[in-house]
Amino acid sequence: MNAPMRMSILSSRAASTDNQIKHAGKIRPGIKVLTNAAQQNPRAVQIYNDGVAKRLKFSEIEKKIKDATNMEKSPMFPRNTQYFSVAASDFGMPEIAQMIVDHYGEVREGDPEKRLYRFPVVFHSDDLGEIYPNQFKRHGGDPNYESHYGLDGVRYCRYLPEISAEQLAENKTRRIKKMPRREKVIRGKCEPGICHEFQQGQCKFRGRLMFYIPKIPTTGLMVMETSSEYAAEGIWTDLQRILDALGTIPRMNPYKPDAPVFYITKVLEQRTYFDEQGIKKTGNQWVPKLQADIDIGQILQTGRTIALPAASTPVAWLATPKGMPSAALLPALAIESSAQAPATDAAGQGGSGSEDPGEQLEQLIEAMELDEEVAMKYFDIKISEGWESDPVLIALAVQMVKDMSKVGNVCVSKLMAIVVKVVGMEVDMNTFNRYVFARYGKGYTSKPDVMTKIEQEVDLLAARPREEVMAVIADALAPV
Repeated sequence: MNAPMRMSILSSRAASTDNQIKHAGKIRPGIKVLTNAAQQNPRAVQIYNDGVAKRLKFSEIEKKIKDATNMEKSPMFPRNTQYFSVAASDFGMPEIAQMIVDHYGEVREGDPEKRLYRFPVVFHSDDLGEIYPNQFKRHGGDPNYESHYGLDGVRYCRYLPEISAEQLAENKTRRIKKMPRREKVIRGKCEPGICHEFQQGQCKFRGRLMFYIPKIPTTGLMVMETSSEYAAEGIWTDLQRILDALGTIPRMNPYKPDAPVFYITKVLEQRTYFDEQGIKKTGNQWVPKLQADIDIGQILQTGRTIALPAASTPVAWLATPKGMPSAALLPALAIESSAQAPATDAAGQGGSGSEDPGEQLEQLIEAMELDEEVAMKYFDIKISEGWESDPVLIALAVQMVKDMSKVGNVCVSKLMAIVVKVVGMEVDMNTFNRYVFARYGKGYTSKPDVMTKIEQEVDLLAARPREEVMAVIADALAPV
């Protein structure tokens, strides 16, 4: 049983803040380029080219140009591109930006630069609100209005009030050096269609897609921000459709365990945009899009809800995987019909048939000090449900216990418990057999200390979400 988490001032504060999920880096869907006026200034061109080469944020480049040239108007404007922007200064560890481009960047015809056109992502939650938090937000104005959903499900507009002169005077009189934390105030309902700030372009949609990128080592989530409602609605709708169909946002593909499930890329679509002069136009734009490399139809047709084989499916955990040395104590037991061979006695001789197999099984379970409930579940898995009503199948269970007894009663007890727990986790037994073999080698079923470790490991895995369990197993089986 896990110990309760010890709370502190910091943990309490973290639980109450709006920004609980911190990001490790940011991938931007577009770039900024110099205006025609700025291109006529050699110093601006030099700063821009140098900043792009060093993977600086465009906001940083823009500030450097303004500071160096004293330009009154903005020297840069957004430019839609087929590729994504990856700036070193957008990451807590700047080298990660280059790592992403090295892993997933491409050099395409007509452009010698290696750029990020498409990259795989893994989503950390089934809650779309956590995957793609979004709101309407006003930047650069005072106050900074933002949308927020209340407990009643209504979207409200709220803001952080200014500190009044009276508060400052009172704090000075009371010698309070640090202002108390301010609470945001509800302004009213957030209704973009009739909102003055939205109509003036001061308040805009802001969406933050949160994800991990395979092969990129970070503890925090990556973020892709967008102000395009079209792009956000498209990605949100695709994820919602998958969630509705499968009941989860898959982290792995059961038919391609080592391949990514989702990619972020761009597609060319007709959109409304604003040019360098701020004039509204309509034309083709590169829009961020979610791609899924998973056959949802096949999963639905076969009844696989990303849970791999169901717990009730009879499987042979100890069957030998192809291409691997035998780590199995027990042979695969194929139950083709009720015409099975008669059970043998403890000495390995054929039974006379006079002894009831049910009584034999009960005596064996008692003599070996096995947990009866666990043993019954084990035979449900290894033979079939309803086996206890067929004398031939009961005899088969007796034979299985006798064969297993060669490794000792303790190991038999642990083996049964492990199989029942793993099947309850909806993990394929053949896959788990390979996993255990990779970790502990041949002959582990006859070693009580190793079986204890495996049992403890299974208990820890059972406490984690199934997606994490499968990720742990896949990582252990990945080629070095």
